[in-house]
Amino acid sequence: MHGLGKNTIYRIFNENIHIPDRFYHLSSVISIDEFKATSDKGTYAFNIVDPITGKTLDIIEDRKASFLRNYFLRFPFHERKKVKFIIMDLSSSFYCIMHSLFPHAQIICDRFHYIRLAGQNFIQSRLDACSFLHDKPLAKSIKRNLRLFYKYKKDLDNDKTWYDFHLKRYFTCASYIDYLYTLSERRNKDNCHHNTMFDSLIIMEMLDNYEIYQNLLKLIHEKHDDYKNELNRWLDYIFDTQNSYYLITAKNFRKKWFIPLLCSLSYTTIYKRRTGSYKTSFNNGFIEGMNNKIKLIKRNAYGFRYFYNLRKRIFLHLGYSYSFTYKDTKKGIPIFQ
Repeated sequence: MHGLGKNTIYRIFNENIHIPDRFYHLSSVISIDEFKATSDKGTYAFNIVDPITGKTLDIIEDRKASFLRNYFLRFPFHERKKVKFIIMDLSSSFYCIMHSLFPHAQIICDRFHYIRLAGQNFIQSRLDACSFLHDKPLAKSIKRNLRLFYKYKKDLDNDKTWYDFHLKRYFTCASYIDYLYTLSERRNKDNCHHNTMFDSLIIMEMLDNYEIYQNLLKLIHEKHDDYKNELNRWLDYIFDTQNSYYLITAKNFRKKWFIPLLCSLSYTTIYKRRTGSYKTSFNNGFIEGMNNKIKLIKRNAYGFRYFYNLRKRIFLHLGYSYSFTYKDTKKGIPIFQ
C-alpha cells in the first residue's frame, strides 16, 4: 500500500518500537509454563501469568534454573511472600526452583498434565491389547474408538447411535463400552477354543486398566468428603495389583506429587473474566491458551529469529503500552513520537 519493502517495515519495528521492561507486584496466585521460542537466547522461554485476572505478568527469555533464580530474586522477600499458590505442570526442576524461591507458596499440579500422564499409560495398555488379540476386527475397532475411552464413563452418550464397520453392529458410546464388558464375560465362560480364552484375558486386563483411569476421572468429576483417602485408595490399588502400566506413575505421584495433586483436587477459587466470574479448581487453562496464541503469532510471522522481537510482538498483541520513535535517516531527527 505504501511502497515499502518488508525489510524496511521489519527495521522500523525492530529499531523504533520499544516495550519497557516489566516491573510488577507479585499476585497471590501465579501460573508458570514454558513454550518453545527462539534459539538466540534459549530454546524454551518462560511464561508467568495471573490466572485469576487473566493477565500476563511477564515473558522471560530462558527457563534455566540460574536465570529464573536471578530473575525472581530481584523481588524482595516480602514481595515473594505474597505468593500463596503456584500452578505448574509435572516438572521436577520447576518444582525445586519454585519451592526454594517461594517457601510460603503451595505448589498445585495442573489437572490436564497428570490426567494426560495417566491417559498415556492406558493408551499403551490398549495398544498392547490390540496387538495381542486374535480377533482382528475387534482389535481394529478398539484401536479406532480411542475417543470413547478418554471420556468419563458417566458422560458417555447413550442416545445417538453409530455403525461400527469392523464389528458390523450399531452402538451408542455407552453401549460400546458395555459391549466390551459383556464380551469379556461371555468369552470367559466359553472354554471351547484357546484363542477365545486368550482374547478374553486380554480384554479383561485392558478393562482393568480402563477402570483405573476412570477412577482417577471420578476423583475430578465427582465431589468427595475426603480426597486424601480417595487418592490414597487409588494409589494403593495400583501398588497392590503391581500394575505394570501405572506403577511408575503411581510411585512418582506418591513420592513427590501427592500434596500438589491433593491441592489440585480439593482447592477451588473464583476466576474473573470479562464476561463475569466463575468458581472452579486451580488450573493452568489460561496460560495454556496463551501458549496457543503464541504459536499462532509465530506461525503467522513464519517464525522469529530474535527473542526480543517475539516478546515485543506478543505484548503488542496483548495490548500492552509501547513507545514509538521513528527517525528520518537523512536528517537524523524524530518525525513521529
